[in-house]
Formats: sequence, structure tokens, C-alpha cells
Amino acid sequence: MSDSTTAEQVWALPGALAGLRPEACGLLTALNEQVWRAADPVLLELVRVRVAQLIGNPAAARARCALAGGGVEAKLAALPDYPYSPLFSSAERDVVSLAEQFVIDVGGTTEDMRAELTGRFGADGARELVTAIYVVEFTQRLQLIAARLLDDVPVTLVASVDASTDGLLNAYQAAVVRGSALDPVTTELVRLRCARTHHCRICQTLRLAGARAAGVDETMTAKVDFYERSDLPERAKVALRVTDAFITRPDLLSDAAAEQARASFGPAELASLALDITKWSTQKIHVALGTDGADRLVTDADGVALFGFDPDGQVTGYRRR
Repeated sequence: MSDSTTAEQVWALPGALAGLRPEACGLLTALNEQVWRAADPVLLELVRVRVAQLIGNPAAARARCALAGGGVEAKLAALPDYPYSPLFSSAERDVVSLAEQFVIDVGGTTEDMRAELTGRFGADGARELVTAIYVVEFTQRLQLIAARLLDDVPVTLVASVDASTDGLLNAYQAAVVRGSALDPVTTELVRLRCARTHHCRICQTLRLAGARAAGVDETMTAKVDFYERSDLPERAKVALRVTDAFITRPDLLSDAAAEQARASFGPAELASLALDITKWSTQKIHVALGTDGADRLVTDADGVALFGFDPDGQVTGYRRR
């Protein structure tokens, strides 16, 4: 049975998260509003429900966004058998298939898939669509994890930001960076875990200058791939467990792991951890579009380049160590 839901409720965020980080959460709300205005709401509703099914979010899978209208119900009931159902157009099949690839293994996106996407929607339209898939996916992931870590009910935020999708995404990422309460060591290990899971070439090549100054060398970063068996601090392991659940299956975050996180980090740090993971995962957009190449980076003998952020949360550039 489906549940009728207002558009705003679809992207409502936990109240504790919104209270701790109102600027970032307000911008994410505005970003959701923008992508739903710009996209075909029926197509985006198919993506939203399929994402919910894939990441273990039954409440969102049952919900129905009012913007899509009532005519989409038959198609939603046919998910995940869309490849064989006559209810779906070829464009809908291609977009849902792309969304599945994006959620499950964005690094497996093929050149044929990219060519099909660009041929159907154009280069700008393809970027807008992939960005919308990211927003729909990671808003759900954030809702699930933040509710587990901060124990609060969702609230509907009022957004009044008028900007393009790209502009709002950039503003959101900058606000996440500016407001982060995480220490640089944890931040870098989480960032690299996201980069390696999502197979982002440029993000795997980069290193945060602040983390390097705090002692994060290549010996430490190498442990990210096998952190449970490593001698990394337990606090770092807890953050990486949360990261893994966040970017794979949020429903697999155990009660014990959630309790470990609450014992290891304060509320402001937990809010930052959750938001930071969404910021570092915007790399999935570039991976899906094939624009994550690191060829132009100037790297050192270890094959890495340093970067940082200015006070406004914007990338300051890449440089040698």
C-alpha cells in the first residue's frame, strides 16, 4: 500500500540535523526543490522509488510524491520489473537503469551508457539528470543515517533560494565544508573511503592539505581499504563504519555501530559526518559522466596532489606537497 506524501515531506530532514546545521540543510532543501522543478516529475519519481528499494528504505518506497500525480502509480507498482513491462517508455527504462547503476556501482557506468544518455538528453540535460539522481539518492541516505545517529523526527524546511541546480549544489557543498566540526584526520579518511568506493579517479589522487599537516601520510591512507584489520584509531574505524553504511545500505547500520558512533562523536560531529559524506559523494556525478579524470593534476612522487578550501568553502586549488 502506498502513502500519499507532499513534495516537501519527500525530502524532509531530521529536525536535530536541521537544528545543528540550518544553512546546509536549507540549501539541500532548495536543491531538492530545484531538481524537482527542472526534471520530469514522473521520471524523477520512478528514480526516487527505485533508489528507495535499492538502499533499503521501505517508507520512502511506499511514499508517493504529490508532484508526480496519480498516473504514475501503475508504473511504480511494476518496479523493479521495468525492463519487461510495456508500461515504461524506452527513456524511462534507460533512466531507471542508469539510476540503478549510479546507486549500486557508479564506477561501472559504461561509455555506451554515457553516449545513450547524452544522445537522448544532450550534454547539459545529461548533467542535470545525473545531478538530480544524486540529489534524490543522497537525500534519502542522509535522512536514514541522520535519523539513526541523532534520534529525531523529520521536519519540513522552507527554502527561499533562487538559483540554478549547479549553483545550489555548489552552495550546498560550500556550506557543508564551512560548517564541518570533524577533525581533519577523520575527514580525510572518510573522504578517501568515499572516493575509493565510488572509483573517483581525481578524488583518489587528491589529499587534503589540512589532513597532511595533521599527520595523515600515505601509510595511514593505505589503511582505509582494510581499516577493520588495521591499527587505525577506533574513532576512525567507527566513522568509516558509518561511511560504509551510508554509501551502500543505510539499513545495515547496526544498533551497535550507531551506539558506537554516538559514544565516539558529539551531535555536531555526527551532523558533520553525515553531511560531509554527502559532499564527498558528489564525485559520483563526475564518475557517471566520465569527467573524473586526474590527467591534468600536478602530482608528486607519491602520485598525489594537495588541495584545500578557502574560508567560504570553495576549493583553493591543487599543489605539490
